Amino acid sequence: MYRIGTLFICLFITACSSTKVHLYTHYLSDEQVAAISAKLEASHFEVQTNTLSFPQTLEESTVIYSPLIQDKSSIARLTQALAELDWKVSSVQPFVKGNHWYKQDSVGLLLLPEGIKQQGEIASQDLAHEYVSRGCDNSELNSEVKIQLNRDNTYQMFFTPEIAGSTDHLKGFWKLTSYPYMELSSQNERWWFYFEIEQKLETDKVSNIDIIELKPLDNYKFFPDCRFVFGIRV
Repeated sequence: MYRIGTLFICLFITACSSTKVHLYTHYLSDEQVAAISAKLEASHFEVQTNTLSFPQTLEESTVIYSPLIQDKSSIARLTQALAELDWKVSSVQPFVKGNHWYKQDSVGLLLLPEGIKQQGEIASQDLAHEYVSRGCDNSELNSEVKIQLNRDNTYQMFFTPEIAGSTDHLKGFWKLTSYPYMELSSQNERWWFYFEIEQKLETDKVSNIDIIELKPLDNYKFFPDCRFVFGIRV
């Protein structure tokens, strides 16, 4: 009787456990996230969303999993559930993709809608970061400058220490005009700033760094000769 009870408990725990799916929502609308989450939960997955950036080498919808995953059939169930929502997963890869690691009983689901990201270009979602100034003409500018590009296409500029005088250029809207060019316009449409976007790889004593650099197309008085950079270690 003891053995039967123990076996029942083990089977109950196994049945109630579920594979955790880390759903990357970086390129998904709220409606898509809701539909995908509902479908996967109905298929007995535990869904945890995040807004992390994709590895730059990823160019298609991908499932990443640990080779130690206990329920190997969950990968097939996952891709089948997505197929029923017309999401085609083109790549299923074990263990690691860039800096993204997954332990047993969890997988990463990185969905990339068709046509949203072209090789050699940066999608607008991937530009939404905080950029720090470098190379400024410090004889004219005695501040550190940061530009925050938000996912809702608004921006903020931050000066440390804060600047005196007019501040109407500090907030506004940003958009891609024709890649690799970007426009920032103030809320009162009095100020416009234009940048060229450059991607490059830099290396320091620790590792390689994927850099996105915004290069002003004019020598703007608010940040003379400044360039603005965001980096991710790889």
